[in-house]
Amino acid sequence: MNNLFKRTLTGILFVSATTALILINQWTFLAFLLISNVWLNIEFLRIVKSDDSSPSSFSTIITGCFAIILAFAGYYYNLNTALYWLILVPALFIFIEELFQDKKNPIRNISFAIMSLFYITLPLILSMQLVTGNLFYFQIAEKNFQPELLIGVMVLIWIFDSMAYLTGVPLGKHKMFVRVSPKKSWEGTIGGAVFTIAAGFFMHHFIPVINNYDWVAIAVLAVVFGTIGDLIESLFKRSINVKDSGEFLPGHGGLLDRLDSYIFTIPWIFIYFIVRDVLI
Repeated sequence: MNNLFKRTLTGILFVSATTALILINQWTFLAFLLISNVWLNIEFLRIVKSDDSSPSSFSTIITGCFAIILAFAGYYYNLNTALYWLILVPALFIFIEELFQDKKNPIRNISFAIMSLFYITLPLILSMQLVTGNLFYFQIAEKNFQPELLIGVMVLIWIFDSMAYLTGVPLGKHKMFVRVSPKKSWEGTIGGAVFTIAAGFFMHHFIPVINNYDWVAIAVLAVVFGTIGDLIESLFKRSINVKDSGEFLPGHGGLLDRLDSYIFTIPWIFIYFIVRDVLI
């Protein structure tokens, strides 16, 4: 099968399934977060296990899922903020399990497990902010479940990834970081940026939950930090000679290969809204 056709078909199916899970209701959105957390952590920990490390997948995934459920309960059931300290219970099992596993490089194992929580689980929790708007005591959305904002963010990231690929393949001559990502070019990045920022200008007409300036700012963040996120994941894979994080998505690789830009961009969008609310 032609690689572009396979990539396009997989992309359409992936986008459709992801959009449906986010849009239907808060329970399917929670399912999206939990499934993503499990799958992304499995793929990331599989990568680092190739680097002479053996971090605990079980404790890491359980801790991440518990953190997501706690945050979700905080949004919809007014969970007392003091109860967020409960996250320390499963987190401590990362250390305890390592004590009884008798593995090599225990410090590396624990470090990679904690890194996985910050690299993957934290952005997933912060993405709830874009849907509910009030976890950390400032307001973005007007109602408790407003998934359109997150969908808009993901659309901009998908536009950038797709257009950077489509312009970079025929036009890419000047490479950005050859030692990290030999195929990524300045031409592809600039082409993707033009289409993404242009889409940001019009996004307000389709998803008017925030103003036009916010959408353009988010488009710029998607370009800058989406690129960095993609390069960082490539750096991880390149350092241990792994081509893809998995084989879940034909033509794309693993789920982490598809969401690397997303998980790195979300925290910066979160910071943007904090700064915007402080300054305005």
